Amino acid sequence: MAQIGIEARQGRGRRAHRDTARPRLAAPEACTGCTACRAACPRDAIVMVADAEGFLRPAVEAARCVGCGACERACPMLAPGAPDLAPDCFAARTGDHALRLASSSGGIFTELARDTLAKGGLVFGVILEPPALVAIHVAAEDEAGLAAMRGSKYVQSDPRDTFREARAALRAGRPVLYSGTPCQIAGLRRFLGRPDPNLLTVEIICHGVPSPAVFAKYKAELTAERGCPPVSISARNKHYSWRKCSLVSTFADTSENCEDLYTNRYIRAFLADLCLRPSCHRCVAREGRSGADVTIADFWGIEKVCPALDDDWGTSAVLIHTEAGRRAWAACAGRVEAAPVALDQVTQGNPAYLHPAREPRGRAWFMTHFRDNPLEHTLRRALAGSWPERLARHCRTAARRLAVACLGIFITNRGGASSYLHACVTLPASA
Repeated sequence: MAQIGIEARQGRGRRAHRDTARPRLAAPEACTGCTACRAACPRDAIVMVADAEGFLRPAVEAARCVGCGACERACPMLAPGAPDLAPDCFAARTGDHALRLASSSGGIFTELARDTLAKGGLVFGVILEPPALVAIHVAAEDEAGLAAMRGSKYVQSDPRDTFREARAALRAGRPVLYSGTPCQIAGLRRFLGRPDPNLLTVEIICHGVPSPAVFAKYKAELTAERGCPPVSISARNKHYSWRKCSLVSTFADTSENCEDLYTNRYIRAFLADLCLRPSCHRCVAREGRSGADVTIADFWGIEKVCPALDDDWGTSAVLIHTEAGRRAWAACAGRVEAAPVALDQVTQGNPAYLHPAREPRGRAWFMTHFRDNPLEHTLRRALAGSWPERLARHCRTAARRLAVACLGIFITNRGGASSYLHACVTLPASA
């Protein structure tokens, strides 16, 4: 945790007191950047500062900190929750086909959110804020605000002040739906401190959160290639289908760039786990530990589990953990098609619910060099490994080829010698 020293106007005795009262938050490799500590501080003594890799981390402003411990009590990494390995599981999709086409999977987030809006509540979710397309959490009070939250963003969002906004709405008696990654939901729960009957929390099954700095690098490359900046990025466009989704970037000159999602350089770096936050590789908020009421995800493998719900335009996996989640699910049951499934049928296509992403050997190299090199070059070098690793790999390949060649020569020669001996044995006597 960084510390900002503002001591010029403070006395020596008070500086000593602040040093002894300095809060102890999650270690750098465990910190998720959920912002619960910043939101909990009654003196606004914590600010979120981007580190060398572009991830936000808490920094304590020493002059303001009074050592009250509110930030420590709010940190979800200091008190991980218990797993939920027996949730109610469903395969589901909305009956609104247009909504499903606009959603990443089955449109279930919007169906849950619409019930909250109908009650006069607030829905918190992630948008790419123009013009820079920075991922942030915002509150929506109507359908228009909800529309910007649909779709996967594939970058870590900044919750900004939404934890406090959610708390203020709950204190005013308004229903609140807060959506986010498991670590963000865990942070909100710890920040609030106690359950609230008006709160519904919805998490995604999270593979990991990429660095905002890597996303900014990707956007800068798009701008350089096109001569104008992107004004929107749709990471899971269903122009072709759900499984063959595309990443579509729309530019200021109204032109578009459509790429297969799994060949896009930014998405490849994400899926190779090269640009994930360090805490993602040791996530303690997975398996329902966040305290979320509902977990949603793409239902990969639905064609084997429930073919009747698979038309390749998107099907969601829905995991219900709490009574609040069951009430919310029952409220939208008339607008969705759903079938009960087993947890292992969900996790076969979504192993991230159970296991964090492994940290690849090339991650450190990628995060050190991505700023000064093209993403495609950095990605390929990181996947190829360091020069000693590449040399060792080439040596192993050469050794295998040499062994195969020698074996072939041996077999060929052995076959020739056998033919010669056979000919000698069968020569006629007159010879």
